[in-house]
Amino acid sequence: MKNSIRTKELKLGLWKKIYHFPIVIYLLIGPSTLFFFHLKTYIFATPKPFREWEVRLIIVFSILALMFYLLQKNRLKFKSVDTTLTREELNPIIGKVANELEWTLHQNSKKMMTFKSNPRLWSGSWGEQITILFYKNRVLVNSICDLEKQNSVASYGRNKENMAKLIEEIKKANL
Repeated sequence: MKNSIRTKELKLGLWKKIYHFPIVIYLLIGPSTLFFFHLKTYIFATPKPFREWEVRLIIVFSILALMFYLLQKNRLKFKSVDTTLTREELNPIIGKVANELEWTLHQNSKKMMTFKSNPRLWSGSWGEQITILFYKNRVLVNSICDLEKQNSVASYGRNKENMAKLIEEIKKANL
């Protein structure tokens, strides 16, 4: 948690990173396979030059992988809101938003809360994981697609809605 506060980015363990970045891995399978086969022929047989379509495939898929990596990495960033409210004053505000957006509390400690959403079948999302950190006079909020459910590259605006609604309510109460 200290690392997340310092970097303002949600820190994930190895397996959760794999679940968060699978599209990057999938996009790199093709270029990696081509490199492997060219390396194998270079070591064990007569080397053959890359064909034009192979070079194009490597470039296109590598650029797409980089773009999706940056997109997914950006989603790990916390949104921050300064507040003069105490944790006790923030709890009912967070509870109100959680009820409105149908979040389920999963973890609650002095410095952190995590929620999960359980959307309906046609909501366009498999669910979100909402993380709230409390640090001095600041609340850090993050919402990403739930890493314990079906992986999704898109949340159809639900992650932005989760963060925006909570930050808006904290700012209103802070006035």
